[in-house]
Parts: sequence; C-alpha cells; structure tokens
Amino acid sequence: MPDLVKLNAAIDSFEASALGGNKSGDLSNERSLAIEAFAGKNIEPAPEGRSQVIDWTVFETIQWVLPSLTRIFANGDNVVELSPFGPEDEDAAKQETDYLNYLITQKNNWFLTCLTWFQDALLTKNAYCMAFMEEKIKTEKQIYKEQSDQALALLLQDGAEVVEADTYPDPNAQPQMTQDPMTGMPVQMPPPNLHDVVIRKTTPSKRLAFKVLPPENVLIGEDTPDFTTENCNYFEYFEDVTISDLRCLGFEIEDDIASDRGNSDTVEDARSQYNEDLDKGESPDPSMRIVRARTIFIRHDYDEDGMAELQKVVRVGREILTREEVDRIPVASIVPFINTHRHIGASVADLTFDIQRIKTVLLRGGLDSLYLSQNPRHAVSDKVNMDDVLVSRPGGVVRMKDGSLPSEGHIMPLTTEFTLPQTLQGLQHMDTVVESRVGVNKLFQGIDENATNDHNRIGQLSTMAAQRVEQIARVFSNGVGHLFSLAHELIIKSGHQAETIQLRGQWVTIDPSTWRNGRDMKVVAPFAAGNKDTLVARLMNIATMQEKALAGGLPIITPDDAYNTAIELTKASDFPSPEKFWTNPEQIPPPEPPPDYTMMALEVENKKADSQAKNVEVDAEIDKYKADLEASVDKYRADLTAETQIALAQLKEGQQANIERLKASLKIADNAIGLETGDGKVVPVGNAFDALTATLGETMNKLDQTINTLTAEKEIVRDAQGKVVGTKLKAVQ
Repeated sequence: MPDLVKLNAAIDSFEASALGGNKSGDLSNERSLAIEAFAGKNIEPAPEGRSQVIDWTVFETIQWVLPSLTRIFANGDNVVELSPFGPEDEDAAKQETDYLNYLITQKNNWFLTCLTWFQDALLTKNAYCMAFMEEKIKTEKQIYKEQSDQALALLLQDGAEVVEADTYPDPNAQPQMTQDPMTGMPVQMPPPNLHDVVIRKTTPSKRLAFKVLPPENVLIGEDTPDFTTENCNYFEYFEDVTISDLRCLGFEIEDDIASDRGNSDTVEDARSQYNEDLDKGESPDPSMRIVRARTIFIRHDYDEDGMAELQKVVRVGREILTREEVDRIPVASIVPFINTHRHIGASVADLTFDIQRIKTVLLRGGLDSLYLSQNPRHAVSDKVNMDDVLVSRPGGVVRMKDGSLPSEGHIMPLTTEFTLPQTLQGLQHMDTVVESRVGVNKLFQGIDENATNDHNRIGQLSTMAAQRVEQIARVFSNGVGHLFSLAHELIIKSGHQAETIQLRGQWVTIDPSTWRNGRDMKVVAPFAAGNKDTLVARLMNIATMQEKALAGGLPIITPDDAYNTAIELTKASDFPSPEKFWTNPEQIPPPEPPPDYTMMALEVENKKADSQAKNVEVDAEIDKYKADLEASVDKYRADLTAETQIALAQLKEGQQANIERLKASLKIADNAIGLETGDGKVVPVGNAFDALTATLGETMNKLDQTINTLTAEKEIVRDAQGKVVGTKLKAVQ
C-alpha cells in the first residue's frame, strides 16, 4: 500500500539539496544584492561626512530593456500560433489559436503578467510563471429585512443557506376577511408574515489564470539539466497563506494545523521596503492564522511499481493535504542569459551590478572633490578662534587673538585636487562597458543629441544594440511558448465549458472538449527590439516590393500576403488591434463572375421565342374568348327575340279583346254615338270612336316597329383592346 511517510522522506531529501533551499546561500545572497541595487539602497555606506550618493545603473538598464520585451510579447492579441495536424485541421487550429490568445491576453492581465515575469528574470536570474485553473469557493453573508414569503423563496433559489431568521406578522398589512368553510360565517384572515434573515451564499468559480512566482519562494532540483522545468525531478513553490484561504480552495484543515513557516530570508528582507514582510504575530482569529502551504512536484514511485511518476503534493507542515499524479509541471521558466547544461542562468543585474558599484565610488569621489574644493580644509595656529574656524558659512568671520595679524600665516588652506572632470570621464567609460555587456546605449534609448542627424549611424548602432535584447527575447519566447502549451493542455483537461465569443469580428461557439492535445506551438510575436522606425522601414520595403511584383504581374503575391504585411506594419506602428484597420481576405465574399455574352444572347433569343409562343397562346385565347362571347350573344339574342314575340302576341290579343269589349259597351241612340256608364246612362261621344280607332292603329304600328328593331340582326361593338362595349344594328347589304 502506498506510504505517505516515504513520500515525505523523498520530499525532505530533494529539499535539502534543491537550488534555492539554502536561504543564506550564494543564490539567495546574489538575488538580495540585485534587488537592493535595483531599489537604490545604500548597500555600502561611505564614512560619515562623505558623499552617500548611489548610482542607479541596474535600475536604468532593466527599465530600458523592459519596454522592448513587453512590446514584443504584449503588443497585440496574437502571441502564439498552433499548428494543424493536417490540411483538414487548419480551421480547427486557427479557432484554437484565436481562443487561446483570447483567454490569455483578454481574460487575464497579460501585460502585467509579462512585466512582472520579465522583470523578475532581468533582476533575479530565473523567473517562473505558473498556469493553473483557478477554482475558488466564494462564501459571503447577506442580510435582508422585511422580506415576504415570495421574496424569501427567490433568495433561496440559488442554493443559499439561511443562517439566522426572524419571522413576524406584517404590522402594516390591511385586515382581510374570508368565509369559514365549516360555519359559513365571515372570519378575519391572519396577516402575512415578514422575515428578517441572514443567508450564506457559496459561489464556485473556475477560470484559467496565471501567477508569477517569486523566485525566492521556488526550490528546484539541483540536477535539472537546463533552464526549463520540463525535465526537472523536483519543483516546489511555497507561499504564506491564511487557513481561510486554504479552506476557500476546498481544503478541510484544522485550526491548529502545524506549519514549518520560518523566519524571512535575505531576499524577502531585500524586497521589504517598508517592513511589510515582518511577522505581525499570531492573529486572535484562528481562520486568519498564517501557515506555509507548499505545492510540490516530485518524481516518486508512490504506487511502488518500480516506475517513478510525477506527483503533485500540497503540504502544510508535515501533513499532506492532497496528492495526485500529473503529466507535467505547470510552470514555465525564463532567464535572460542561459548557462548551458545548468538551470540557473545570469541576469542583467549580474552583468551591471559591479558597474553600479564602480560608478557609485566614482560619483562619491568626484562629489567629495567638489565639496572639498568649495569648502577646503585649513591648518591653523593657536592664535585663531577654533569655534569660528569650525563653522563654515559664506562671508563668515574668523576671529584671531589680540595682537595677531593675518599676514603672520595663522590660517593656511590645504589644497585638494579637483577631480570631478576626470570622474565624469570615468563614468562615460563605464557606460560603454554597460553597452558592450547588455546592448543598451544612448542610440538604443533615443537620447543621443549629438547623433540626431546621422540616420545611418543611428540605424546601425541601434540595430547592433538591439541584437542583444533580441537574443534575450528569443530565449524568453521559449518560456512563453511553454506557458501557452500548458494553458492549452489545462483547457482541454479541466472540462472547460463551451462558450460563445466574438473572434475576428464573428460570433463563434468554442467547445474545448473537441480539441486535440499535443499540437506544436510557436511564438509569432515579431522580434524587433530597439529602434521601431527600423522595423517600420523594413516592412515598408516589403510592401513596396509586393506592390512592384503585383504591378509587374508576377504570380508571387496574393491578397493574403498583402494582408499579412498590412497587419505586421500596423502592429509595428503600435496599434494593438490591427484587425480594426484591415479585413481578412477570407472574410470578403468572392466577386461576381464577368457576364457571359454568349449566354446573354442565348437568353435573349429564348425570351423572344418564349414571347412569340406566349403571343400565339394569347391570340388563341382571345379568339376563343371572342367565339364564346359571340355564341353567348347569339343565344341571348335568340332568347330575347322569342320572349319578345311571345310578349307581343299576348299584348295584341289583350288589345284586341279590349277593343271588342269597348265596342260592345258603345250604343247608338238617335244616330248619335254615346258611351254607356255604369248607372245605365248613355253619354254621347260624337266621332270619338273614330279618333280612338285611329290612335290604336298608330300604337299598333309603333309596336310593330319596336318588335322589328328588337328582332333585327345586330353586330358587337368592341373598343381598341377588343373588349365588348355594346351592340348596333347590322347594316343591310
């Protein structure tokens, strides 16, 4: 069965020989001296009364190198690029690249991470940055008063826990009546309740995060073969945290857990500018007691199968809080100047610390010479008032004893050589030493007033100086690529949830569960330290060559090539998001093909043929419509004629009957014509009968004409469009 005792023994064995384990050793001393020199501390005080001025060469050199490094790695949203496994994997690799850069450069403060990480390396040799999935449990108490039942239910929906509660009737509630179901009598309802509660909310969170580890808190196996952490057998990082912090990380520990937290070492003392790292004593709150939590990665045969696996252990004191087997140490290491086949390299502070000491001595000597030349020493006799001699003030008086004369030589100034000009020459020489060691000169800094018009010399010397800084950047790129590789693996293995984000101006859904591990990774940041105008000029030359090739018709330039040049040129101009200025050719829809005139002519002929066919169909439909219309009109006319003849026949018969009845009602008396009325009287009408007969004859003639008109043959009248608008009598041939 696995033995934790053996694991603790293995940890103790590695710790004893680990680099950084001896807090009073050479490594810690060199780091503490570098930090103190960077902070401008008076490491070697001069005797009292002498100049205490301090040179800042270490600080100035590091601060001149840092902007170039941060501009290389933190001047945009695209730092690394993932390689596809094959042609079919190119789109997936691009999406993973965009999302990884998004998580690191936008969801984290990547600039501040780079600045801290790089400064540690330039100052204290090796520097370390850890990638991890930050999982926290945030617990907070919230107080709510006068909450109704519904409001309390909403507060408890997210899994909140009620710690304290006070329930009471609502004093402002209006009385309400209801009917008793048993008696049917109206009764008053009890008032609703209100609640004063204290609830505890526990919110878990998980995100990809980075942490720059203080180098003095890192222990690494002495047998580590290079400056990286990929092949080391032991790596430890410790920090002093409270018991409450550990519990927020999910560890269940007792208040009285032992801790091997010791006194601060020399590096911690050097970093402490205002005694902020001094032990404040034990807190009366047990949850705020500070303990040392050690995160250890060790190769150890825990399962005793004969193979040493990489174990991750979290230990407080002698108690192991958690242990798990892992694949990699999630820490990337960088160093400005490597020491081949060894882990610990050299820093910029190592190369400039002795120069700072020398320049400090020169400055102090030159200033002391200036002070003594302005306030020289004197040899005096006993005839001089010593109190006046010891007080040096402009225009001051030195009293002499009675009877003494100044010409007698009672006061003699001691001549001190004025060496400040030689001191300034010595300081300039030491600046050239800094240039040769680190590569930072006035031209690289852009502050040489004597060479502002000599552009060729500026370009050459600044480029030569930038090469040393560029070499540092290339070494750093190995660590940056390692860090991104660790982040990529963590995203895949940690169950990162799918999310929808905007990448390259488009909303896409990213699902890391579909990603593949083991991709090759390279840093795509341009290594162009120093004079930025030189980089811009080089890119402009490339753009000019591309323009000439395009104008000459050479098939060596594509829209993607021009787009990449524009992107790099925009980045070199210090615009962090070049996609705002240029559109990726892949996102531009393809242009419409030129018109095919043959097809257009064929379409025109087809349309003509179709039009003619349609005209024939329309004419046939019109003829059919005309025939149908004429048939309908003929039928209507025949029906109307028949009905009219029947009506006229009936009318004639009725009229004839009326005439006969009229004749019968007439009687002739005394050769006079009269009309018999209803009471039997006869009214004379003279020749009225003859007139009536004539009128009836005319009426009958008109009826005959009307019949002839209705029954005559007619023809249809149409408008200009062929539409029927009426009829007319057909002309007689």
